[in-house]
Amino acid sequence: MARSGVYNRDRRRGGRAVPAHRTGRLYAAPGRVVATVVTRAPDARPDAGGSRAVCRIDLAALRHNLAAIRRAIGPGVAVCGVVKADAYGHGAVSVARALAAEGIEHLAVASVDEAAELRHAGIDVPILVFGSVRPDRAREAVRLRLAATVWSAAAARALADALDPAAPLDVHVKVDTGMHRIGALAGDLSALADALRAGPFRIAGTMSHLACADEPGHASVPAQIEAFESALRALSSLGVAPGIRHLANSAGAVAWPAARYDMVRPGIALYGGAPSPQLAGRLDLRPVMHLQTRVLQLKTIPAGDRVGYGHTYAATRPTRLAVLPVGYAIGYPRALSNRGEVLIRGHRAPVAGTISMDHVTVDVTDVPGAAEGDVATLWGSDGAQHLDVMELGARAGTIGYELLTCVSPRTPRIYDDD
Repeated sequence: MARSGVYNRDRRRGGRAVPAHRTGRLYAAPGRVVATVVTRAPDARPDAGGSRAVCRIDLAALRHNLAAIRRAIGPGVAVCGVVKADAYGHGAVSVARALAAEGIEHLAVASVDEAAELRHAGIDVPILVFGSVRPDRAREAVRLRLAATVWSAAAARALADALDPAAPLDVHVKVDTGMHRIGALAGDLSALADALRAGPFRIAGTMSHLACADEPGHASVPAQIEAFESALRALSSLGVAPGIRHLANSAGAVAWPAARYDMVRPGIALYGGAPSPQLAGRLDLRPVMHLQTRVLQLKTIPAGDRVGYGHTYAATRPTRLAVLPVGYAIGYPRALSNRGEVLIRGHRAPVAGTISMDHVTVDVTDVPGAAEGDVATLWGSDGAQHLDVMELGARAGTIGYELLTCVSPRTPRIYDDD
């Protein structure tokens, strides 16, 4: 059955996602406000008189992408869906619910707060917290049935001191295999194993993270796989069973079969993004987020006139301009000034001039019939045409992940499930 709804980010009670046109709120942990947005009815579209923009979230595309990942990794490998950062800006509760309904084995978040939001919304899938769990949140983590990531003896001892000995905490041991972010180095494993054996812990998994999996053939990936194997052997010799072994992110899951182990942790691929240009087309992925606004004003300027702050764009011909009521305040990056494009009536319209806080101007001279009120797609799909957020990220000198996660929480998310 098709469903559509707008969900608000002001969360105070009860933990259930409620259509915002009915209640005006989406609630999570009691007493804790995460953010606030303007909400509209389920048939809402961006227009000058209401929301400046909306994010249309295609849950059917999300399910399609999960199925594509499962086909790529083959049977016997579990999937841990990464829903940190509000599911990369897509809305963690609604995304997690859709993934849970498809039988996803695990979810991963960055913090206890992110996990608590999902639990208060009734999501019962095992949840791994990638970031640190402070000792003062240890018993809460047990109560919420979370798994913590542990990478040092000191952190393990601090958690052990805070825990009820009769109520153990599930943990995943993170080892540093060469990325040199968080994780235990080989020389630290003995002390870490001692602390884990002494504390009220259940070892649920052993993990690491690949630094260059998005570059096919990169020599560091086989080296990290070998370092992971070495760490697994070392922990086993120290009396620590590995539990679920997992190493691969989206890129590792796609491009490095030897890195799949017992479970993979796709993030960007779930949301329809190729981890790198080199991996584009390796999976049949569909964009999940479509960021849209409407044309606020049209005007024609003569050749030679300049546009926007700093007059950085000069018209080389009589030019039809469309002004859109969005800018960097909602997360459309200023770095796309004179570099970005939007879709209007199925045609690409280049950004003309400097993107300001609340407005962007685009050249619609070559868009037949462009009119005030037309939908403008900042990224995502317009009919058969598609504007890839990963491509725009590269044009902005960053990555598509950043664009997705920087869309303002005040921008309503409209969930389509066809």
